[in-house]
Amino acid sequence: MTESFLDPERKLTSSFVLVQHLDECRPYANEVIFYQRVRKQLLKLAPGGVQQAAAMDKAVRDLVDDSIESEGVVDILSVAGIATADISILDERFLASSAAPEYENLRIRLLERILHDELDRRTRTGGPARARSFRQLLELTLAKYHNRVISAAQVIQGMIRIRGELERDSARATGLGLDPDGLAFYDAVAGVAPSIDEALLSGLIHDVVAAIKRNLKVDWTEPHREDVRAAMRTEIRRVLRQRGFTAEVDPLVHTLMERAQALYADWSLAA
Repeated sequence: MTESFLDPERKLTSSFVLVQHLDECRPYANEVIFYQRVRKQLLKLAPGGVQQAAAMDKAVRDLVDDSIESEGVVDILSVAGIATADISILDERFLASSAAPEYENLRIRLLERILHDELDRRTRTGGPARARSFRQLLELTLAKYHNRVISAAQVIQGMIRIRGELERDSARATGLGLDPDGLAFYDAVAGVAPSIDEALLSGLIHDVVAAIKRNLKVDWTEPHREDVRAAMRTEIRRVLRQRGFTAEVDPLVHTLMERAQALYADWSLAA
């Protein structure tokens, strides 16, 4: 029963530290304080007391308690040495900047949230498979940090590399006249047919992605929806013929279908 309160309170407090400096969020400060007071009393009654709480959560809560109770709203990002809550902060100058050692874990946690938010945005706007691969890389990097395999500076360096890859992907997609989804299809086809001209391939992908999206249905990847997949393959073949591909198209159709299933398996949720 206690955990059913502590878990939501922990999420509320952790989220509030990111927005408490905003004018529209300040009216909620007293409500947050109330939940924090309840949490403190519950932890006093629990075996082991406050020691049961994770060190990171306690540090975050204490920062919130101190800033709210003093009636001076502290920008938690500034405390951690972070100037802006978006991935533009991640560059070599930021890596070289100093932050108070006691806030090192807080800094990493806030940067993780910022990068996750960017990946969530990119997942919603296109390219979910690519965003998923970056998320896995981020989680692997953080796991190494928590296991003390790498330092905080190395974590930030890894985050900077992820930002760089994200920006390069965006620049490539723009240059090819494609969206993030289209870039994923482009790279897949270029991998099996590297001799196709860039302009021809980008035009082909634009038409293929449009055809695939027109044929998406709920649960279309399930075994009983073979009719949907067959119609999609037919549409892809039609586009290939229109673009001048008349022979040996099976490998291309197979590659495009694989990419479609990777990107749009949960189409009913993402549409």
